[in-house]
Amino acid sequence: MKQNLETKEMSQGHPALGRETENMKERRVHERKDVRWVARIMLSDVSLNCIVLDLSLGGARVGVGDRFQGHQRVQLELEKIASLNAEVVWRGIGIIGLRFTNDPVFIERTLGPFLR
Repeated sequence: MKQNLETKEMSQGHPALGRETENMKERRVHERKDVRWVARIMLSDVSLNCIVLDLSLGGARVGVGDRFQGHQRVQLELEKIASLNAEVVWRGIGIIGLRFTNDPVFIERTLGPFLR
């Protein structure tokens, strides 16, 4: 499958992708694992290519080309794995932070094997 230019640029990184404050790391409940997974974010009226940059049982940091407004509810489509409900909890330049809203047992069963 051919990646579009937007997705290719996101996978190579953006200067803002590496910036993260220490207090954000300290507030995390779940340990994050660095990944570089091509995925899609589904909004009510549009589907966007994205790159999952890191992942935990609680959420994900995702590189996106489009800007998000406020705390939107979305679905993160992880190809051949699952579709996860999430809420945008923070936004940066070219990145967003998602908090999963599915049942924690479902999240553990779905993502746990990839995070060990």
